[in-house]
Amino acid sequence: MTTSLFAVQESIYGALTSSTALQSILGNPARCYDMVPPAAIFPYVTFGDVVVKEYDTKDQTGLEQLLTLHVWSRYRGRKELKQIIQTIYDVLHNAALNVTGAIYVSCMFQSASTLQENDGLTLHGILRYRIVVQH
Repeated sequence: MTTSLFAVQESIYGALTSSTALQSILGNPARCYDMVPPAAIFPYVTFGDVVVKEYDTKDQTGLEQLLTLHVWSRYRGRKELKQIIQTIYDVLHNAALNVTGAIYVSCMFQSASTLQENDGLTLHGILRYRIVVQH
């Protein structure tokens, strides 16, 4: 893998934290974490698991990453959660991301789901994106 897998995450992080629309909901800078700090303030977004597959062509090597993002909210009702999911979609779907060490190809929304955590307070959104980079 010639492109750092973390370079894709850095690019996604940069796009999310620099979005003024997302900042208006999550604060400035937008609360987007790889590892959630103790006593984190809701709402926030976290990076989840990633599945990586080969995406080579005849002339170039590449990687397909299936990235999961998690949205966490304690707003009473699903409005805030759905606004954050929509805003992330607006920021990332078909975005022209700058991935260090790679030729960016695509970032496509795959799916989203929402659920209530067992604590009865926390709402959880799960978003999946397909990101393809070539070298």
